[in-house]
Amino acid sequence: MPDESKPPAEKPASDAPAQDQLKREIKDEIKGELSEALKPDGGAKKEGGAAPKQEGDGKKDAAKPKKKSPTQEKIVRVIKSRPFLIGAGIVGVILLIVVWRHASTHESTDDAYTTGHIHNIAARVNDTVLEVLVDDNQRVQAGQVLVRLDPADYEVQVAQAQANYEKAKDDFNRIEPLKGDEAISQQDFDSAKAALAVAEAQLRNAKNQLDYCTIVSPAAGRVGRKQVEAGNRVTIGGALMAVVDDAWVVANFKETQLAKIEIGQPVKIKIDAVPDKVFEGWVDSFAPGSGSTFALLPPDNATGNFTKIVQRVPVKIVFDPDSIRGYEDRVVAGLSCEPSIDVGTRADRRKLPRTGAPNHGAESPTPAP
Repeated sequence: MPDESKPPAEKPASDAPAQDQLKREIKDEIKGELSEALKPDGGAKKEGGAAPKQEGDGKKDAAKPKKKSPTQEKIVRVIKSRPFLIGAGIVGVILLIVVWRHASTHESTDDAYTTGHIHNIAARVNDTVLEVLVDDNQRVQAGQVLVRLDPADYEVQVAQAQANYEKAKDDFNRIEPLKGDEAISQQDFDSAKAALAVAEAQLRNAKNQLDYCTIVSPAAGRVGRKQVEAGNRVTIGGALMAVVDDAWVVANFKETQLAKIEIGQPVKIKIDAVPDKVFEGWVDSFAPGSGSTFALLPPDNATGNFTKIVQRVPVKIVFDPDSIRGYEDRVVAGLSCEPSIDVGTRADRRKLPRTGAPNHGAESPTPAP
């Protein structure tokens, strides 16, 4: 008969972990089956085998990186290669040196424009326009007739002045011999002489008025802003047209850029209206004051708080005649441009303006040292 007081034999300790592992596997399997059953396409997946492809699956497939072609893989290998990286670094350093060298030897600005001599043509007498001999944008020469006014009234004035002059001259010629014989007084002689001078002046003025009926061009250039037609009544000082000649650049450089700029240094000029051409020229002169000096309301820094503002000084740049040849009709006043002055080049002394002479870009003889 077995001894009931003896305790039952214990199970080996090694079976406990195996049971726990088995329980976990069973739980995971049950959870997986429940989750598949709860999915909307779970039944279809079980019945039809493979589940239909969802819209999200296409996005996942699109997000996957595509396999590169052999050419692309070769390009990537070349780019990542050490010789290529070294060569790219050398090229980058060379470019930086070139850019730095150009920036250190050139001064440029985009605050620049072209300008020229604008001769406003106005009438000097009150009259009616008889004939207009030029048209808009037409090129004219110095002394060429632009407008003719009706001369009839002024021809009459010349005839009257001529008659008065002849009468005064005859009176003076009759009185002059009598002065020596003391037949007339000195006062009468002086009066006759003065009358002759007045008549002569009136005749000269009448002829001038008649000449003013023919309006000529003061310089060679092109006609612009024409606002006169035959039959118009014009008054003294009334603008009829303008004649524009010559062209140069006014560049407003900052005062901090002027240290290396000298008269005669070469300039490369890019004009927005002529993008296919880089013009050449040289520095002609500096303005006698900054732009604010000639402003309508110049600043007064002697009162109130002071804030330093970098000023700009107009610099006149003239075109090289050979560079602008063929583009005279396209380079007109008022165009935006971008000059670049080569401050690393010594100024050409032959292009310095003559002292006391107007600056029109003409070359002058080499000054004495």
